[in-house]
Amino acid sequence: MKTYLCEGFTFYNGTVEYKVLKFTNGKLENLALLERGTYCPYVVARDITPNDNGTFTWAWGHYFNHLENAQADFEERQKTLL
Repeated sequence: MKTYLCEGFTFYNGTVEYKVLKFTNGKLENLALLERGTYCPYVVARDITPNDNGTFTWAWGHYFNHLENAQADFEERQKTLL
């Protein structure tokens, strides 16, 4: 199932706000770089999917303290996106 998030989109999972910094779709998977207002504020999330209640889930995420590291990880994982 593809998700069509866009850069700048904001959503909440519980009390945590997430902002989409980057998003890309492959043929079967997607990848997002998210920013959140808590520890390890950057998340590279794979296979992000919307729930009926407005929240989102993802297959796995890698969490970073620095945006530069998260961006580099996003770009490397984007190369392997199916």
